[in-house]
Amino acid sequence: MELTLFSIGKAADICSVSTSTLRYYEQNGLITPDHVDEENRYRYYSYETLLRVQTIRYLLDEGFPLSEIREMLQKDDLKTMKSHFAAQITQTEAELRYLKQRLASLNAWHALLVEGDHVLKHNDLSVHTRYLPEHNCFFFRRHPSSEEEQTTAFIETTYYTECKRNGNDLVDLGGSINVYYDSYEDRMDSRVKQLTLFQTMYPDSLSYDNTMTFGGFLAASCYCIGTQQPISQTYQKILDWCCDHRFRLRGDSLERHVLDGYSVIHEENYVTEVLLPIAEEE
Repeated sequence: MELTLFSIGKAADICSVSTSTLRYYEQNGLITPDHVDEENRYRYYSYETLLRVQTIRYLLDEGFPLSEIREMLQKDDLKTMKSHFAAQITQTEAELRYLKQRLASLNAWHALLVEGDHVLKHNDLSVHTRYLPEHNCFFFRRHPSSEEEQTTAFIETTYYTECKRNGNDLVDLGGSINVYYDSYEDRMDSRVKQLTLFQTMYPDSLSYDNTMTFGGFLAASCYCIGTQQPISQTYQKILDWCCDHRFRLRGDSLERHVLDGYSVIHEENYVTEVLLPIAEEE
């Protein structure tokens, strides 16, 4: 029976690809014309070759590189196919994990932008209580020896360096950078001997080293905006409010960097939430 052949233009139309795509597949050893006219060098393709083109397109959509597609088609062996598919599944699962972490990180950062914008627009400097839910965090501790080592820029730069050194993608973490002090009195008097930096860690992170659970308590809270006032004044404002409302404090403190150098350029637009944990009733 005579073989039905199609010109390169007709073949491209049937397969819904361009003629340059068919030539590209040929150059990469994926297909060969079933007939080439000796006089004009026109290429012609059979139904079997058109099916091969669609197989190539399918495998490309599945994420396989041309080199692997060529190997699978040339060997025509199920063992080879299964091996490549298993590897592609593993790679795709890793990509999905990364994209899932990225989405969580994007949502958390966006939430900080919304929160910070609200604080700036309304100049929200009121004191109130709020509950911090328990969550898993990546952390590391520092012993700052100078004023420079207590600046936001220094703290966050060293934090992210430590995060990468620990084996995490940055998208494994999200939300505000938090700085925890064992004593709010030492923080107010610039006598800090140790601080702990932490950030929310998402499930399926690359590494779970240096993790801790934080939260699960009520705290007195107040925002500090840029350079409007020293942060020690925000601490004092919270202390006075707690005294008026007869709240007993644990003695530690937390500073959430809502808006910082990662989101805004000018320090006057920085937003930091100061939180003083409230002691549990005995």
